[in-house]
Amino acid sequence: MYGKCTRYRVKGIPGVKDRSFDALQDAKTWLAQAQTDARRREFVDPRHGAISLKDYVATHWWPSQSGDPSTIQRIEQRVRRHILPHLGAQPLNAIGAEVLRHWKKRLEKDLGPTSIRLVWATLSSILQAAVEDRRLGRDPCRSSTVGLRPPHLAGSKHGRPNGRWRYGPPCRIATNSFS
Repeated sequence: MYGKCTRYRVKGIPGVKDRSFDALQDAKTWLAQAQTDARRREFVDPRHGAISLKDYVATHWWPSQSGDPSTIQRIEQRVRRHILPHLGAQPLNAIGAEVLRHWKKRLEKDLGPTSIRLVWATLSSILQAAVEDRRLGRDPCRSSTVGLRPPHLAGSKHGRPNGRWRYGPPCRIATNSFS
């Protein structure tokens, strides 16, 4: 049938005007998930994550930062030098595993593991704030996907390289029970 399209529109979700899908099953799946999230008060309107990282940092995240001036200056340098030039134009909801993998590879060309960890933590704090502002459903920096975790956690279990304790097992505190 020429010139005729079949789309499925979902309406009635708080905060979402409507949304359309090519397949009926996709529409039903999205609707069920959105209704569950709305009942839990965890629903994140996808349109709120369409703001660019640069705009989010400038208007929402940066004004809320406080602390020691030298610390704030170092954070500002990390954001200005290593985060915004590469990820600033990306919408918040477009920053995912693939984008972070490419960004991390780019950082590895110029920075050492400690610096990468600091820059990664800064981006993670920005994205975690976006989660708390209900612009993202989750922080993609906290993904357990191989290659996304910062160097000190890659290939480790709970921060322990190869699942072993760096300086031996943790101390066990003996307790005496007096009866």
